[in-house]
Amino acid sequence: MGRPRGFETSDALSAITGVFWEKGYEGTSLQDIEAATGLNKQSLYRAFGDKRGMYTAALDGFADVLLANAGPALEAPGTVHERFARFYDFFIKAAASGNRRGCFLCNAATDQAQLDEAARASLQVALEKVLTVFARVIAGDAPELDERTIRQKAEAQLAFYFGLTVLIKAGMPEDTLTAVARQGVAMI
Repeated sequence: MGRPRGFETSDALSAITGVFWEKGYEGTSLQDIEAATGLNKQSLYRAFGDKRGMYTAALDGFADVLLANAGPALEAPGTVHERFARFYDFFIKAAASGNRRGCFLCNAATDQAQLDEAARASLQVALEKVLTVFARVIAGDAPELDERTIRQKAEAQLAFYFGLTVLIKAGMPEDTLTAVARQGVAMI
């Protein structure tokens, strides 16, 4: 029987996600991951496999992190427009406080999804989770819409969210981000 792990996998994964989010897959070294987690290579490999496995594990859990942090803005009472406005404001406020990393899912889509089937599959599962929440919020405010229209509106908001996070990462000023977010909300 092997020794029990001396660390929390979820804590290590959170640190790993942070490194990949900040530096991207190619920019992240195993030494970066060791420094962020405080774990040695052997412990990391035992828990997650190789660097690619660590990246995929980070992607697998990120939609849940995103929705846990920003999801309450969508779940709070209000119209669909108010809910999405609060959702986008969450990211604009984070940018105003200095967090301009963009969205890890968006970064992964442009960084690795076209290069790696496992990353692409993890990304698609994560995006589907976000789309499901978006569709539920839209359907709750417009029960007369058919499922296809609801899905299309959710997909448009996902595309808009990705665009907004790219603008955040690019350093656009807060007033521009707010104006852009209002246009996205108006599209619903």
